[in-house]
Amino acid sequence: WADFRGKVLGATDPAAAEPNSARNLILHNWEALGLASCPDTGDNGVHASASPFEALAERANWLGASIDNDFFGRALLASGLPLSTIQEWCSDPTVTFEDQKQSLFDLLEDLNARDCLSKASAILQESS
Repeated sequence: WADFRGKVLGATDPAAAEPNSARNLILHNWEALGLASCPDTGDNGVHASASPFEALAERANWLGASIDNDFFGRALLASGLPLSTIQEWCSDPTVTFEDQKQSLFDLLEDLNARDCLSKASAILQESS
């Protein structure tokens, strides 16, 4: 996940994106692409979720997708996370994990699906 976001898409700030990443290419070709302005951190040409969990939350929040009909949602449920917890976590609450309060999305950022499932379970166990 981290390689996809960092190397394929490029940094959120297109000026800091790796050469040949999508955001870097958009930055250097924005006029030819017909964009109204030069891409920046807030409007960088392409969106990608920061983790499989955040992707699920975005599908649920933006598209009204059902968690139990979502591939990653079903994986979370199968790993023991209650539906009510997943729904609550879709709003990116502040959680305590390893004695630190932080954003749930930040805790799961750049993790591949398997690692995201494992860490989500650990967060749930610690908060129970």
